[in-house]
Amino acid sequence: MTHRYARGMGVLDRPEFDRWRSQADRTLDAARLVADGGSDGWACFLCEQATQLGVKGLLHAIGEEAWGHDLPQLVARAAGALGADWSTVTDAAEELSRHYIPARYPDAHPSGTPYDHYNPTSSRLAFGYADAVLDAVDDAWSQLCEADGDGG
Repeated sequence: MTHRYARGMGVLDRPEFDRWRSQADRTLDAARLVADGGSDGWACFLCEQATQLGVKGLLHAIGEEAWGHDLPQLVARAAGALGADWSTVTDAAEELSRHYIPARYPDAHPSGTPYDHYNPTSSRLAFGYADAVLDAVDDAWSQLCEADGDGG
């Protein structure tokens, strides 16, 4: 079911939000599995990816552009579209964005592999940042739906 955008600027697209947000949850579940297996760098990358999916889902659902992979820019786009102060979310997105390439490519580091540069603290922090951004996404979505008479 689609709904009018709460600020009167478009239509809320619940199926599209649910589709992207569900994939964000599945990606975060995968991150937990690989962290439990000792692949902390890969878990950090997956936390960044899960967060991208959640933010993109919100953008798609409110009819905003959701192109690209620059997480801080996506968060800024969502905050701007919502008229929200997401300064703490922006900080979390910036921290997560640091894992987009270095967690995957050996040539992103002067020596060793990504495995050599990540540890359980790295992944624990990444999970916290991902939770912070996804919580903001979920809160924003709930508020939009409530304002539209749906209750989220």
